[in-house]
Amino acid sequence: MKRATLCNLLIAAAASATIVPLTTTRAGAAGVNGHYQDDPRCDVLPDQQLTRELGDVAMFPMTEAISYHDHRFGGVVGVPDDGIANDWTVHMTNVSGQAWRNLFFVADSGATIGNSDGRVEDLLGAPGVMSDAFRIDAFGVNANLLSESISADGIFQPGEDWEFAVTNFGTGPNSIPPTLVTPGVFSGSSPLGSTQGNASILGVPVPEPTTVTGIAFIAMTYLARRRPRR
Repeated sequence: MKRATLCNLLIAAAASATIVPLTTTRAGAAGVNGHYQDDPRCDVLPDQQLTRELGDVAMFPMTEAISYHDHRFGGVVGVPDDGIANDWTVHMTNVSGQAWRNLFFVADSGATIGNSDGRVEDLLGAPGVMSDAFRIDAFGVNANLLSESISADGIFQPGEDWEFAVTNFGTGPNSIPPTLVTPGVFSGSSPLGSTQGNASILGVPVPEPTTVTGIAFIAMTYLARRRPRR
């Protein structure tokens, strides 16, 4: 009975260790549930759910914090230039202590992005509102990830600097004149030009296998010691 109880506890601990990154409380925004839906623009990507958000260290908890600055980009990515000075690069640094993958740049409601791969719907904050979005990567037609300071592997590692391009931002129907790219709090209901920014960055945390491996090792060691000798 004791052996079974310990095994159950170890299994539960291992399971909880794998899901901790997905349940961290967010200080900068309400819970995020972004549904990405692909469309014919730029690159073909699978539809998926995005449940975590990165943002300014002044607004977000350290487990989701980045620092960033923006500047004009002298070119375009993935699509023709519209002839307006509305192309930007975003330089961001991961100060969260957590590695991230599958990061998406998402415009707020009312903004458009020239190099979008598809659209994201905020199922919690603004169901039914679709916002332009692209995956931040260096692949396909929309190769917008211009540099990675540690390793060119698409993993936004702790302390790493990324620079990516946003093309033709803020133009098109129902948009305002060109403006700086300012990642803020995710929500399709947050209009362009709000104090919270005009875009957001959503993604998925990279699992931390060392914790799970450590728990598994303890379990195996315990069971080996408890195994009766022949």
